[in-house]
Amino acid sequence: MHPKDAMFKPPAIQPPEKTLPLFKRLFTLADNPIEAWPRAVYEEDFYWAPSPYGPKLLFVTKPEAIREILLDRGEDFSKGSIFLRFLKPALGEAMLTAEGAHWRWQRQAAAPAFRPDTMAKLTPIMSAAAEKMLARWRAAGVGAQVDVAQDMVRITFDIILDTMLSGGEGIDIEETSREISIYLETLGRPSIGDILGLPPSLKKLMSPRGVRAANYLRSVVQQMVARRRSGPSGRGDLVDLLMQAKDPETGRAMSDMELRDNLITFIGAGHETTALALTWSLYLLSQDSVTAQRVRAEVQSVTGDASITQAHVETLSFTRQVVLEAMRLFPPVAALPRQASRDTTILGMPVPKNTIILMPIYAMHRHSKQWDRPDVFDPDRFAPDLGLERQRYHYMPFGAGHRICIGLGFALNEAVAVLATLMREVQLDHNPAHKIRPLVRITMRPEGGMPMRIAALMSRSVD
Repeated sequence: MHPKDAMFKPPAIQPPEKTLPLFKRLFTLADNPIEAWPRAVYEEDFYWAPSPYGPKLLFVTKPEAIREILLDRGEDFSKGSIFLRFLKPALGEAMLTAEGAHWRWQRQAAAPAFRPDTMAKLTPIMSAAAEKMLARWRAAGVGAQVDVAQDMVRITFDIILDTMLSGGEGIDIEETSREISIYLETLGRPSIGDILGLPPSLKKLMSPRGVRAANYLRSVVQQMVARRRSGPSGRGDLVDLLMQAKDPETGRAMSDMELRDNLITFIGAGHETTALALTWSLYLLSQDSVTAQRVRAEVQSVTGDASITQAHVETLSFTRQVVLEAMRLFPPVAALPRQASRDTTILGMPVPKNTIILMPIYAMHRHSKQWDRPDVFDPDRFAPDLGLERQRYHYMPFGAGHRICIGLGFALNEAVAVLATLMREVQLDHNPAHKIRPLVRITMRPEGGMPMRIAALMSRSVD
């Protein structure tokens, strides 16, 4: 361990001291919403933002209030129109966008794919995907420049296709990943029209590349669904589970459209969020040699030279802490919105109908009331005996409440397996000329990727 005053403090958003003037605020929200959040969001429990152009906007960071919104009185708070503007063009009526009973039965249908016993069987596939990337890096050699953000997308895309979709049924990884990125940069990007509540059709008209990307994703997955419908079942993957699922109340199965929309959700969200967690983890470790050495020492002690298994993952506690801390500093999703569906209250405070409620996860994770030295990279804050990981309403990289991410266990398992595999054999140096700027495009990604240099490759003997 290194002294606390020597711990790495990564670049962070510098919040304005007070609410930005209206037009500057509009353009900042459209460019990168988190740069418009004033300092009060990082310091207060509630912050009513001036909103002369639409519904009232309330930032909520108090854990007890968030529990009330997401768990105790969730029926008073819908996902809201702003959230759906970004996701529905690609995801339709999938689990992530559905509400009420329609959401519940879709979640029940997918749940068996994420049981712990299923996860244990998938870990070797995860470590194998990381080893494939190591082989590419070894071929490139020491000194080679790599975009770690892009390479983590490749690893996690391989994993989601191999584990959830039995190899992907002909889905082209490079093209599909490119189309997802186009979608995030167009229809998935906040616009002034979104902020002003203009019709979604106008945004589609102004974003033809985004519309084409959404159409491509729907088309390629629809073709896969058609092939699976006409072929034999019994693979036991996510596609099989969703095709066989029945609504417990009506007995109906998923339509082809519902199946398609949910598979797009798992392909998109299932690789993007873990890829970001890994990208930020590798960046942070490249800046903190003491912590990086602790990870390597733990991995070597637990695994030796063996390929990483589920038993290893369950023992790699400090490696897991690094991932958890990376997701605190750079959560895959920067904010969680809701909208008051009626006149209601939050902890007794009146909240009018249609108020937009924003739980600013990026700010919550750096909140002065909730964290010691909130801007410092310190994986030891997630030591198992401290229990911070289990405090769901102030640590929320996967959301919280009834709608907490169904893939939480899968994503953490994957991130630990991949990070351990990579860290055991490679040392990466971040390009100091590359400015770190977290950028919100539905997910929170590093602007311009994450260029790094392969500084060293460690040998590993395999029987």
